[in-house]
Amino acid sequence: DKCSFEKDLCKKFVEQARLNGDPIHYGRALAMEAETLGRLGNFEQALEVVERIKFIYDINTQHAAICKAYASDRVAQSFCHSINFNNALGRTREVLEICNYIVEEIVPKSDPKNIHNMFCLLYALIFTLKENGFALKARDLFQSRVVDSFKDHFGEGGSTYSKPMFRPILTMLDLEMRDDQDANEIDELTSWALDEDNFEKKLASCEIAWATFCASPMAVLGEVCFGLAKRQGETENRNILLQKAISLVEQSVANTASLPYANMYAKGKLDAMKNFQNACK
Repeated sequence: DKCSFEKDLCKKFVEQARLNGDPIHYGRALAMEAETLGRLGNFEQALEVVERIKFIYDINTQHAAICKAYASDRVAQSFCHSINFNNALGRTREVLEICNYIVEEIVPKSDPKNIHNMFCLLYALIFTLKENGFALKARDLFQSRVVDSFKDHFGEGGSTYSKPMFRPILTMLDLEMRDDQDANEIDELTSWALDEDNFEKKLASCEIAWATFCASPMAVLGEVCFGLAKRQGETENRNILLQKAISLVEQSVANTASLPYANMYAKGKLDAMKNFQNACK
């Protein structure tokens, strides 16, 4: 079947890279195999491949060469994918250990100017920290390592593929960790969330690209709307935002049918939103 064909193809590619003797391309081949196994829902097998990567990957000697060959450190990113694999298996302790490893060992040694790579490294980690009560830590990391670093190296007018995600992620984390926003701030965020052209349409083209790393952009936007809905004083605004949140996350569920972890994440959020909606009736 198709799954077996993909697995066999990956194994052949990995073996060819191993025989070639270049650790840069061998590491990338293993990372691709881990990603493929994870996408097929074979999380245990994917984690076994990540364990093999640990023995051959040396960020101090390989990071620059991998980024030169593949634009970002696709080998280091395999550790970030392993966050999702462990989350899918319910292994919270292992997940938090991997997060600490990435923050302490991978992020500080990664090129701060490669914003795309840094975003990829932190994306799954941000959601995991948020879901485990560390939204403030997640926000500080994202602000310093991605947003501030981007401004320092490229300025406000600079461009990078992940830039449209900056505001949604910061807002999602703010709404998760704070409940002291004043009315003007909530009104401004509500206007933005209800402006389709400047909200969901801006992220439509990167939906699947980021869903391969963790939650899809539509799920992120759905969480923003949900957070705003819970802060509305007026029932009408609350219902409008809540319905939009549900609609966006339903889109995420549909869009990520072939991406097991992103799909699992979206379904969990959708259940929480519908439960809240029922409780408000």
